[in-house]
Amino acid sequence: MSVKAIPRPSAERRISLTLRVSVLLVFAVVIPLLITVVGSELILRPTLITQATTEMGNAAQSHQQTIDSLLIARQQDLGILDQFYAVQQFLSGNTIYKQQGLDELALGYHMDVNYSAWTLFDTRGQALLSYPAFPSLRGNYTIPPEIMAQVKSSRKTLISDVYFDDNTHTAFIDIYAAIESPGAKLLGIGRSTLNLNEIWTTVNDEANSVPGSYAIIVDEHGVRIGYTNIDTTLTTLPQGLFKAIGPLTSQFQQSIKDEDLYGNSHAAVTVLSDPVLVQQQQNVQETSTFQFVPALQNEVFQAYLVRCQVVPWSYIVLRPVNTITEAANRQDLYLFSLAAIITILAAILGLIIGRGITHPILGSVSSLIKSSEMLKTLAAREQAMAGEQKWIVESSQNGLKAVQYYAGASSLAAHKLGEIGQELKQNLERVDARKMEQRLNEIISTARYLEKAASHQEKSGESLSTAMSITSQVTDQLLSGATSASEAAAQLEEVITQLRHVVGE
Repeated sequence: MSVKAIPRPSAERRISLTLRVSVLLVFAVVIPLLITVVGSELILRPTLITQATTEMGNAAQSHQQTIDSLLIARQQDLGILDQFYAVQQFLSGNTIYKQQGLDELALGYHMDVNYSAWTLFDTRGQALLSYPAFPSLRGNYTIPPEIMAQVKSSRKTLISDVYFDDNTHTAFIDIYAAIESPGAKLLGIGRSTLNLNEIWTTVNDEANSVPGSYAIIVDEHGVRIGYTNIDTTLTTLPQGLFKAIGPLTSQFQQSIKDEDLYGNSHAAVTVLSDPVLVQQQQNVQETSTFQFVPALQNEVFQAYLVRCQVVPWSYIVLRPVNTITEAANRQDLYLFSLAAIITILAAILGLIIGRGITHPILGSVSSLIKSSEMLKTLAAREQAMAGEQKWIVESSQNGLKAVQYYAGASSLAAHKLGEIGQELKQNLERVDARKMEQRLNEIISTARYLEKAASHQEKSGESLSTAMSITSQVTDQLLSGATSASEAAAQLEEVITQLRHVVGE
């Protein structure tokens, strides 16, 4: 029985144990990392974005509160004018208190470096006293009629719209307060002119928060009265400053011309459309956050709008969306980089471990292959010996058949010879008696000898037959052993094949 050659795995199915261990180790490492990355995207990323948005909102509210605090303090500064006796006496017509009243104005003026003038008006709006110098007209008026009427009717402190002095590149507002006598009679009107340098500085500082960040202030009419200036020399004005976010009413356009608001006489106020801001201006909420592409920009910005409490202004912080998500993007980059590094290390470690596992297995495979080759050689030799033994047995069996055949023939001849001798003996009277008897006795003796020889021959044949039977059994055992060795070699080859499939060789 022939022994099959050891089949080798096909190239398509051959995946080495080393590679499989490496892949499994990579999966064992990568899956937790993937869970971490997915968790980061679903949980941590929104949290980081929310934190960034919250930080932007905190900055906007902080600046809004700074503006409110500044204006409240300046209103309080002006509110003390009606408490000064000299001011009340001067406005009542007592010119003796003129110098003392001027000193009181100077005292107020020096409370803040951003004051440009403190002025006293009579009830008709005529300037009576001012420090350090008399102010220029506000367009066509010393005091706009609308403000004059509001101060007289409400007796509250009022803040004007924004003006712009092109000579000094300075924006300013006027703060008005009614000055009353102890009997609540209106004696006059006090006005402090406050430059917006400090407020504009706050707006400009937003550029230092994150790259691309800026802030704007929009007044109640929809005009940008504050805009982050990227010119560090401050010799030029931002392109969007004093531009309206939407169409202005015809009535307010006339007020702009009459009062020369926003420096309109120098550079006319135009519309730089921002529909999203217009919509947000109409929102009654104190704060809001939204995304849009602002005018003069080419990318999406995250905006946080907060309304001032003292004046009807909206302070808006704008930051590019990619800076809001920068921390989350950086975290994702770190996670993916870490995952890549760990995956490579896991793959290398898996190859090392896999080789450590497969090396002894491959050694065992090599030993098994040698044993299989020896079994095949032994099986082949046993098969050859069994074949030769079988041939001998077959030849012996043929010889045995011939011996048995001749033995039978001799027995028959001897028996016939005996019969002839008996017949001659019975006819002795016809032949020489003595000689005939002698011959007949010889014939009979020979016949008896042949019979004995035939008997011995038969017994030898039986012994030979028994030997042949035993030899046949031994031969069958040799063939069975060779077959068993062949089958063992085949099973061993199957084990080797399976081991090769395991290690991928």
